[in-house]
Amino acid sequence: MEMEMTMQAKPEDMAKPRLFVREMYGANVSLAIQFLLGMYINLYVKFPTSGPADAWSFAWHTWPVAVHIILGTLILLAGISTLVRSIRLKNRHWIKFAGLGVAALLLSVIGGERFITTQNELASYFMSFGFLVGFLAFNWGLYTQ
Repeated sequence: MEMEMTMQAKPEDMAKPRLFVREMYGANVSLAIQFLLGMYINLYVKFPTSGPADAWSFAWHTWPVAVHIILGTLILLAGISTLVRSIRLKNRHWIKFAGLGVAALLLSVIGGERFITTQNELASYFMSFGFLVGFLAFNWGLYTQ
């Protein structure tokens, strides 16, 4: 006679994956808003060409750019928080995808900083490339979970 063994999951263990799902949905909404702000800035905001100090002053005094910078920083911090939690939980799946997402968002932040100071189109490309890779990493993590 064979004994059937069943394992009951603890309620706190079952909540852990849902936490990452909520975080990734929040990241997706934030990234969508960030994308729309970036497109608005690209189409309608003209940065001064008089130097980096003037460009940064302009950025902080132009509401779409300031909101774009603040939201981008918050998205990066949320991604780092997710990565740290997935490391603490030893969740290999989310370590991989959150790690890729954070690396991509760091590329976006560096590209954005370089774009403000130089107005170089390649920096803008790195910013958008990092956004896209981060967006895809978070969604791929959700899809394959």
